[in-house]
Amino acid sequence: MQNDTLPVKMLTDVAQSGGLLWERIANFKEHISSLPGALTHKAGEPQSEGLKEHAPLKHHFEGGLYTRELSLFKGSFLISMIHKQEHPSFLLKGKISYIGHDGEVYTVSAPYTVFTKIGAQRIIYAHEDTVWTCVYKTDATTVEEAEHEVYADEYRELGEELIMKIQEKWQEQQ
Repeated sequence: MQNDTLPVKMLTDVAQSGGLLWERIANFKEHISSLPGALTHKAGEPQSEGLKEHAPLKHHFEGGLYTRELSLFKGSFLISMIHKQEHPSFLLKGKISYIGHDGEVYTVSAPYTVFTKIGAQRIIYAHEDTVWTCVYKTDATTVEEAEHEVYADEYRELGEELIMKIQEKWQEQQ
């Protein structure tokens, strides 16, 4: 049985370090990305063969909605892209720990629902094999178009006004 104490401590360390949450996550991503076997993805780019194998996605487009179903294997970390819109997310299977948009670390089991806020970015650790599904409003008809519309790779892509609003909310929560 895998010891999950270290991964949760890593999430807690990121959540409690100084600076903007986005910057803390970017620093963590930089360190993780340098490890052998680390896989990365940018919004609007095709998913690599490695990601298809280790973090398979299923995509559905219908009625102005894009549903994205992600499978994570036990012991995996995932650093999400930054969300450009509010939307519901559903943990359909498994158990995860993640850093929420408020900077807190949560450990939850399926079934679980969270309403994702604009600007949210998560680091997720899968304690068990996991299925996580998100539903977005979009008229896009391809995965690449939809990703480009609903995700940002860097928080600066959100625009100055939105960044200021999110920062104010984070300061209120402190």
